[in-house]
Amino acid sequence: MDQGIPKKERKLHILGGGPAGLSVAYFAKQEGLDFELLEGGDQLGGNCRTLQLGDCLFDTGAHRFHDKNPEVTTIIKNLLGDDLLRVSAPSQIFHQKQFFRFPLTFPDLVKKLDWQSLLKVSIENILSRLKLRQDAITNFAELAHRNYGPTLSAKFLLNYSRKLWGLDTHLLSPTISGGRLRGLDLKHFIRESILGQVETPTHIDGDFFYPKYGFGMICDKLVELIGKSKIHTTCRITNLMHSNGRIDHFIVNGNQKIPVSQIISTLPLHLTIEMLEPKPPSKLLRVARSIRFRHLVLVVFCLNRNSFSDNASIYFPDPQIPFTRLYEPKNRSQYMSPPDQTAIVIELPCDKDDEIWQKPDISLQQQVFQALQEITLIGQDEILQCQVIKLPFAYPVMTANFETKVEKLLKYCQRFENLYLIGRNALFRYLHLHNLFELGQLSVKQLMKDFHCQSR
Repeated sequence: MDQGIPKKERKLHILGGGPAGLSVAYFAKQEGLDFELLEGGDQLGGNCRTLQLGDCLFDTGAHRFHDKNPEVTTIIKNLLGDDLLRVSAPSQIFHQKQFFRFPLTFPDLVKKLDWQSLLKVSIENILSRLKLRQDAITNFAELAHRNYGPTLSAKFLLNYSRKLWGLDTHLLSPTISGGRLRGLDLKHFIRESILGQVETPTHIDGDFFYPKYGFGMICDKLVELIGKSKIHTTCRITNLMHSNGRIDHFIVNGNQKIPVSQIISTLPLHLTIEMLEPKPPSKLLRVARSIRFRHLVLVVFCLNRNSFSDNASIYFPDPQIPFTRLYEPKNRSQYMSPPDQTAIVIELPCDKDDEIWQKPDISLQQQVFQALQEITLIGQDEILQCQVIKLPFAYPVMTANFETKVEKLLKYCQRFENLYLIGRNALFRYLHLHNLFELGQLSVKQLMKDFHCQSR
């Protein structure tokens, strides 16, 4: 800490108590900054919380921590110690009452697809690799076709993406895949299917880290280290008041005026724009209102059985099944449920005006229960408890050419010299936990540089 920086100029307000805001607060604490974190709800952790249903624990999402940044991994290991587990669990796709490996492999497809589909798949993938010139990819549908061909894309990717994002895949940006799409490897197909040289399959989740008692342990530990005196819940930001290129103060819960020096906001980008007073130009407000976020409904069953499947996640592309993904917390950590019980978490993406978001909990439970019978029989007497969780602003929807819109909004926010934006919703980027820690650390370092400049 630089003792030469006046304390009054080191005051930082962090808006939002999800993993992005908590990571900023963690690094601010490390640097000795004076800060306060304000969260609009009554709980911290955002969509990275661990909840309890009966004797079972579950996360508000199919979370896992990947070892992508050694520095961040070291921080997480130091936070959790022996409570950070190394996990390896496969994922599968459930399509037309069959389970397929994910990512897709030719040997698995050979076993399960009809010969007409298999012939189409083989020809499409061979022709794709013989094609000398590859046109520029402008949307997700084109990316899927490039990697898997039209037949497999239609079966496994496009319907799934329509369910997940609520839009036709030609309207989605290719970046929405998050780098997850990988084409089928014909070399491996020849080795395995023709020469009989079976190789160990690589599943989509790979090896990953997972906390012993749920992903929420990370946020809980951050809160403990930050100190609860620095954190204020039920503080909903309603206005950001500005003048002369600075945020002067903000309004909490519609009536409390808080003067500010520096702000880091993790709030959804369009809300940040709309909260500015004086208002931005109407044209920019229209851009802000045009970007979309996808909400998420979770239906959680605590079952009187020791296991549902062996998978980290199961994906459901078929349109007649209302949900997109199911995950079983116990397959991430055995400590998430008692030995004779397990929980399953079912995800239903939707928009705020969709029937799913408005539907009563009991109706959602019944709908999901009936659909589950397509996968494996579950008796009504096996359900110990059920709960519905609704998560707003779960995913930014990256439509084709969304970058232009987001760039305009971010550029406008950059005119305020004391306002910084980080996080998935604030930057409108699909970010993982290690990304949030990286950005949190960088933002605090940038603040320290700014403080040095101000103190000269």
